[in-house]
Amino acid sequence: MTPRLVTPIYAADANLIVSLLDIHVAPPTEGEQSAPLEILESGTGHGSLTLHLARAIQAANSNPPPLPEKSQIQYVPDRPHRPDEEAPKTVRKEQQSDGDTAEDSRQKQWDTWRASRGAVIHTVDVSPKFSAHAEKTVRGFRRGIYAGNVDFYVGHVENWIAEQIKQRAAALSASTGFLSSLTSRDSTHPDPFLSYAILDMPSAHIRIPHVAQILKRDGFLAVFMPSITQIGECIDLIRRQRLPFVQEKVVELGAGISGGRQWDVRFAVKKSRADPSSWAESSSSTESEEGAVQQDQEEPASSSNIEEEAAKEEDSVLVCRPKVGTRIVGGGFVGIWRRIEDSARK
Repeated sequence: MTPRLVTPIYAADANLIVSLLDIHVAPPTEGEQSAPLEILESGTGHGSLTLHLARAIQAANSNPPPLPEKSQIQYVPDRPHRPDEEAPKTVRKEQQSDGDTAEDSRQKQWDTWRASRGAVIHTVDVSPKFSAHAEKTVRGFRRGIYAGNVDFYVGHVENWIAEQIKQRAAALSASTGFLSSLTSRDSTHPDPFLSYAILDMPSAHIRIPHVAQILKRDGFLAVFMPSITQIGECIDLIRRQRLPFVQEKVVELGAGISGGRQWDVRFAVKKSRADPSSWAESSSSTESEEGAVQQDQEEPASSSNIEEEAAKEEDSVLVCRPKVGTRIVGGGFVGIWRRIEDSARK
């Protein structure tokens, strides 16, 4: 069983991850309102990657009003609580005020500005302490210049996704009204809204199916793992569940690797004639071993025989090897996939 390791993302690695995602934003245009570019970061940690992502989307947002003094962390419903965990002192709820004070007025201005943003980072962590630390880090960097670009949440990412789908479906249903029953649009499940999703947590691979349903076509999924075998688990899950992702690259991070080192991580089908267990069965065959291998290579990937495809999947092996360079100790691995159109949405 693969150990569930956790490696923190440092500034150099965070900068490289943002560079690999190739995030581009456009400055806001007066009088033009379009859907914002939304990025999900699951596993806030100490906020290093959060800060770099916030810097990458800065140009998409206008100058914010004064930042409210109280914490803006939001708590996902039904999140698990540790036995020794204290209840949060400030649970933020939008459009709710205890009185007409200067702080309430500042909060209203802040919420109004947030609704007009051209890009936003949704960062989710199960630890209230990590979220509070990360928010403090972002607020403290250059007097909070990037603080408005980030929304902090505490809870499991799958619960956050379910809550976002619920809220957006309710907003869509309210905006369409009775016309929704006359159209073919499904108001119970909104269109995908994420352009990027970054998973940095133990067992990140089991969250990929949840992210797939809200990631836009041609959107990017990045998974940061401390070991290459955990990247292999992601590849295996995507293959077994036939999720609509195509692998772009797998990059190793670490000291002495300025631009990352690419790895070849994929499943390859074992050649049956090269497997000793098949020699007895193939002894009566008139085909040579070379001919059999050639036949396997020429067989189309989209075979109509379901049983043969299943057999190939069972016989496949995971290939993990660096493409160039020498062995580097430490660091981590980033797998990047691009979402393609699946048959359910065609």
